[in-house]
Amino acid sequence: MLSRHKEISVAKLDTILATLSTSGILDLTRNDVLIFGGGGQSRSYYNNLRSDPDVEILWTGWCGPTWTSFLSFIPGQAGLVKILKPSRLKPLFEDLASHSVSDLYYIPKQLTGKIQNAVSKRPTSNDPKKILENEVSFLYLQSEMDQTVITNGEERYLFDIAIGSELSDDLKALLSGV
Repeated sequence: MLSRHKEISVAKLDTILATLSTSGILDLTRNDVLIFGGGGQSRSYYNNLRSDPDVEILWTGWCGPTWTSFLSFIPGQAGLVKILKPSRLKPLFEDLASHSVSDLYYIPKQLTGKIQNAVSKRPTSNDPKKILENEVSFLYLQSEMDQTVITNGEERYLFDIAIGSELSDDLKALLSGV
């Protein structure tokens, strides 16, 4: 579990993901939306996802130590997926995050290769915040949705978030208070 992370209400994260998926707030002409599923899927999950015209698989591989790759029949595949149609963002992120810690990136297109390279080299220990530290226009959100915590009677997910100083005002408003 992501014990070092912040908490967000289940309802607030649902609202953020729904708004990103349906509002037209994302500019996919200049930016890419990437989702990294940190593991917990089968190899066939990503193979089947390849036939979805609304996404593009940028990378998939075993998320455990190299010596355990012979166990690849166990759900432990990680993957980096580019969202081509915003309506796929929420259901795909929820599906991946319900099995493992997952990351959402909204980044300028020129950074996609940098994220893809970092993930493919070190899928379980890449540091997205370090990759994005000199960037000014990005959104990074991480969550794991297979477990919740109860704080003051409210169901919450553990999550982490970082935003660039020049992220659009609409996105900043959506993310205010988290």
